[in-house]
Amino acid sequence: MRFFLTGCALCFISLPTLAESPIAAPSQSDTKEVLPAPLLQISETEAFSRYVLLVDKEQRKLTVFERNGEKIKKVEEYPADIGKNGGNKTKRDDHRTPEGIYFLEQRLTQPKIPFSLYGALAFTTNYPNLFDQREKKTGSGIWLHAIPDSVPLTRGSRGCVVVRNEVIKKLADYIKLRETPILIFDQVNYLSKEEHEKRRLELNSFIEGWRQSWENNDLEKYMSYYDKDFKAPGFNFNSWKNHKAGLKTKYEYIKVHLSQPYIVQHNDQLLVKTLQRYESDQHVDYGVKTIYALKSGDSYKIIREEWTPFNQQEVAAAIARDNSLTAQANKSQQ
Repeated sequence: MRFFLTGCALCFISLPTLAESPIAAPSQSDTKEVLPAPLLQISETEAFSRYVLLVDKEQRKLTVFERNGEKIKKVEEYPADIGKNGGNKTKRDDHRTPEGIYFLEQRLTQPKIPFSLYGALAFTTNYPNLFDQREKKTGSGIWLHAIPDSVPLTRGSRGCVVVRNEVIKKLADYIKLRETPILIFDQVNYLSKEEHEKRRLELNSFIEGWRQSWENNDLEKYMSYYDKDFKAPGFNFNSWKNHKAGLKTKYEYIKVHLSQPYIVQHNDQLLVKTLQRYESDQHVDYGVKTIYALKSGDSYKIIREEWTPFNQQEVAAAIARDNSLTAQANKSQQ
């Protein structure tokens, strides 16, 4: 059964306490299917990356997961090196690898990077991300890169994630710049297939409840999804509320359509990325909506939203496809 976030309504429920039982990284002898807890949904929207890179610092490995229809499938797994000092990065020159949700942004090759230090290829990340900045973490230059074959992969980096030359060349095929996430954990927990699906549906319902309250112009319910420290470009919590209240009196109606989103987590951090079509009686726009949220009690509170314009045809096509698949799923249940 498929669930997509479109104009169709999912049943809204408040998020209960997520009391799954995390499982350590599975061994080759494990036969029960398990899925990574932080990677809940890879969007089927072609505008985004179909792959996610997951780094387990304790296991010193990098795993590639891909979208495979409705499922998440492990593609490859490689040994990796990390910062020479243990723990989560908090400041410049602490030689620790940061832990969080990052995106691979730029591709660097010779002569921009010296082969002796970075091997044949490197990808920059967006460390420090929004969550890091809120915690006042410092430092920069955290990359995914290679090293020459003559250098041990156990040397310890200055904070980067490091793989072999032949591996970075393979990884390049999975990376869509500024779209492919790299999730870095001290230890990656895994869930049973049933618990993973339960968590995915709970968070889809959370997102759908937010969308419905927005579309229904239910301002109080809509703002209940936001943290008091919410920020958006040019807005804080109060000015955002006033802005939405003004639009409520200006427009006769609004409709908010979302494509199936990316949903990834890192401990109490949640990132959702979706294609959005916004329509009112006076205005229509298309863009990428990114939502950042933090765990608050049994649910989440949105701390920031970002919107960037995107190709109208691609957004419309993605949402139309999701609507069609949702209709098929609903028909099959009747």
